Amino acid sequence: MLSIFGCHCESRHRRTKQSVHSETILLSKPLFIIFLLSILPFISFNNLYSQTLQTNPDSIPFAPAVDYATGDAPYSIFCADLDTVLGLDLATADAYSGGTVSILKNNGNGTFQTKDNYTVGAYAYSVFCANLDEDSDIDIAVAIGGTVPNFIGSVSILENDGNGTFQIVGNYNTGTGSVSVFSANLDGDSDLDLALANLYGDNVSILKSNGDGTFQTKVDYGAGDGPLSIFCADLDGDSDLDLAVANENSDSVSILKNNGDGTFQTKVNYPAGDCPYSLFCADLDGDSDLDLAVANAYSNNVSILKNNGDGTFEVPVNYDAGDGSRSIFCGDLDEDGDLDLAVANCWSNNVSILKNNGDGTFQSAVSYAVGTCPASVFCADLDADGDLDLAVANAGSDNISILINLTHSRSYSLLFPSNNDSVKTPVTFNWRPSIDPDPNDTVRYDLYLSRSIVFNPESTVVYDSLLDTTFTDTLDCKTWYWKVRAYDKWGTERWSDQTDWSFYVFLGGDVNADCIIGLADVVCLARYILIGDCIPVPLKSGDVNCDGKYDLVDVILLARYVLLGQPFPC
Repeated sequence: MLSIFGCHCESRHRRTKQSVHSETILLSKPLFIIFLLSILPFISFNNLYSQTLQTNPDSIPFAPAVDYATGDAPYSIFCADLDTVLGLDLATADAYSGGTVSILKNNGNGTFQTKDNYTVGAYAYSVFCANLDEDSDIDIAVAIGGTVPNFIGSVSILENDGNGTFQIVGNYNTGTGSVSVFSANLDGDSDLDLALANLYGDNVSILKSNGDGTFQTKVDYGAGDGPLSIFCADLDGDSDLDLAVANENSDSVSILKNNGDGTFQTKVNYPAGDCPYSLFCADLDGDSDLDLAVANAYSNNVSILKNNGDGTFEVPVNYDAGDGSRSIFCGDLDEDGDLDLAVANCWSNNVSILKNNGDGTFQSAVSYAVGTCPASVFCADLDADGDLDLAVANAGSDNISILINLTHSRSYSLLFPSNNDSVKTPVTFNWRPSIDPDPNDTVRYDLYLSRSIVFNPESTVVYDSLLDTTFTDTLDCKTWYWKVRAYDKWGTERWSDQTDWSFYVFLGGDVNADCIIGLADVVCLARYILIGDCIPVPLKSGDVNCDGKYDLVDVILLARYVLLGQPFPC
């Protein structure tokens, strides 16, 4: 078994192909996280909602990781709707199981079926999902690193049959040690081309599409020393897609500007951290151009390089992440409108989330446990609730960890009585539970009832320390306002989402709304039924027998209750 726990940067001594043996040294991991230029309709990045309870107020409430088996050493993960049903599915590139791609189909709720495997070739390091043959379904491109002694790389194309099953329809030669693949329209002709980073060739390969899912012979362009990951994006604002490449051995990022036709200018290098392992292009500071976020495996941090607006970049600003930062993805994880960072940390077996302050600066990392040696992280709405969840490929434990974001899906709201409703006493209250991501925590509720829109001590009744989300009590007939406070054992609290939520309590048969059932109500109801005046307040207070109708039967039954003391009908 090859070692999967070491970064392969030799930033002080140039590595040669001859020094790498397939039984002892592992090819480096490429960029396994990508900005979905080709499938943006499948992912939502901007939704606003309130947070659920959490033990750390600065964290994003993710449920504990749920793991699913893949092939041997999944080094790359991608989320896309591969079967056109039931949400976003998962694809991984599994480096050591003979070189396979694992497909895990979504059940529609963020849980996944058992994997289906497709063999593509030894050392499958990177996977990208996109509509490569223009037939409306999503295909897969896989970067193959190659084997000793020459490490001749290639890219395999898996064509979708339309239902999430695949056939290998092509394999194309690339550069030496191809470890990262990205698909995008590079030459402006509407179909999707391929760009690959070649670790041992110190270059990138461009394969233009013929428009039918087949590709032309590669054209190579020089990059830095040991390119590990590649990303395509419009960095200089001229509407074509440029290349950004993370170079592990030269601790740099190479920018190759597009000439507009899918050919590229000579690289310009910018410094990053120690052993840049992956990068992501996104507008991090809200100024409409695309910045760079780079995960650095040896310095255990991320470098942020802000764009000057023309595809040149400022000096990097570094933020600590976890131990062995190997993969980075940008997405609005906390639903506040800016893009945060998710970083997979191989040596600390966790994912770090760095929240954006709104200006491209970031808060301290908050980490979440996943499997062994997470090598790739992807943010997507896996449970179809409007917020971004995490899918993490764990190269050391041969599985995927799914962390469901609880921010949006588990809304905490008042259910009954609804706003401005009229209800008959006794009243049964019901509200949605507030989910706490800590499975060992206990959530309690305080129900607040007030006769005024202002919840002051004189007008408020509090039912405290409720463990259930349903509560029944007899209330006086009048207008009440209500809200619910949820809190956990740490003292963290959250209030129900609604404000100014009111309802009116009435007595059945009290048609004149004086909170007393008497002869005046009988007369009023009779007048309403017979001549149409003296309308009951609320109207349903006149439905004495609860049959949904207002007629003389209600008058007779109400008269018997008032005059003869017979039981109230309902």
